[in-house]
Parts: sequence; C-alpha cells; structure tokens
Amino acid sequence: MKLKFKITFAVATILAVASWVIAIYYWDKLPAVIPVHFGISGAADGWADKSIFQVFLLPFLQAMILALMIFVYYKPQYSNIPSTMWLVALDEKNKAHAFDLIRTLNAGVLLLVSVMFTYITYNMNQSAVDKNLSLSTPALLIIIGMMFIWIIYWSLKVYRDIKNAVASQAKR
Repeated sequence: MKLKFKITFAVATILAVASWVIAIYYWDKLPAVIPVHFGISGAADGWADKSIFQVFLLPFLQAMILALMIFVYYKPQYSNIPSTMWLVALDEKNKAHAFDLIRTLNAGVLLLVSVMFTYITYNMNQSAVDKNLSLSTPALLIIIGMMFIWIIYWSLKVYRDIKNAVASQAKR
C-alpha cells in the first residue's frame, strides 16, 4: 500500500473513532429528545427520542463506509466507474496505473465523507445539548462542493487515461 493511501486510511480511521467517541461522550448528556435532521439553514427541524439507533447511526455508517472503501482499495475493479469495464483490455502496466487512479478517487471521497460525518456527529450532539447551536450550512456546502469537484475531476481523469490506454494498445 502506498504511503498516501496509508495516511488517508489512518486519518479516516481516526475520524471514525472520533465519531464513536463523540457519540459515547454525549450519550449521558443528551436530552430525551434529540435533533435528527437539520434544514438548509442549519437549524434542527426534525426530532426523535434518544435511542442507541439515533445516536450511533452516523458513526456506524461512517465505519461501514470506511470498511467498504478499504475493500474497494484492494478490489478497485469493483468501483462503480463505467470505464472499469475497459480494464480487462489493458496490459498489466496500464491496469496498475488505472487502479492507482481509482484508488486515489476513492481515497479522496473517503476522506471528505469522513470529515463530513464527524462534523455532523459532533454538531448534532452538541446542538442537542445546547439548543442555540446548529450546523453551519457554508461548512457543509464547502465539504460537499469539494467532494463533487474531486469526484468529477478524478472520474474524468480515470475515464480519459483508461480510454487512451485502450486506444494506444489497440494501435499496437
């Protein structure tokens, strides 16, 4: 595993653990009714009774996404990228390059999703304790915007590089 991916997975794991620690820390401090949905303004607009499911749902989903991305790291051909069908036509050198691009795409998405889930977990619990707090819409929009830019850029790069590799191999 390349160092950049080790660092990415380490940071994502730390963020996932932080989400669990936040949820556990706030468990005894949470009121009987907690916010579970926030509107576009960032203010809580959906409430539910405090339960293990409601409090630990986001950390659980974050851990599952981390596990899925680790699986996809080792099996990048299972990524949901249309150009991965062309991978069967590539020689080993080009296939390794394509896999590295797909892994970079997925690692960036994992990092941004981990930041978003940890941010939401913290603010959801904090706003349950302090009713005056809410999620920051600009912060979430920045994270989501960065995620879309990352996905579009790397998806196009993967597509273009694989397409060019297949075309150059066909000319040989």
